[in-house]
Amino acid sequence: MEIEINKLIQKVTAQVISELQNHGVQVIHKGTAGDHVQALKTKSEKIDMQKYRTPVLTEDHIRRLHELTGEIIIPSGTVITPKARELVRKRQIIITFS
Repeated sequence: MEIEINKLIQKVTAQVISELQNHGVQVIHKGTAGDHVQALKTKSEKIDMQKYRTPVLTEDHIRRLHELTGEIIIPSGTVITPKARELVRKRQIIITFS
């Protein structure tokens, strides 16, 4: 198995921040927006698509995500609309299939 160092750092950071927050620690990052917000995209969200016969990821799904979402988890075989794919690329979100 191979993983890019940036993705590994992002996943480890997400886990550490999540654990800290579970213990009541408020994690604050000071600095300018832009680069720093991207570096802090530590939130991973699973999108529930059980109500769909064929899962479809739409632009609306992506727009409703938290701004710090760096990864979404969707079912294998999910159809991704062109607008959703464009927004995922623009927001630099990693898609993981379950």
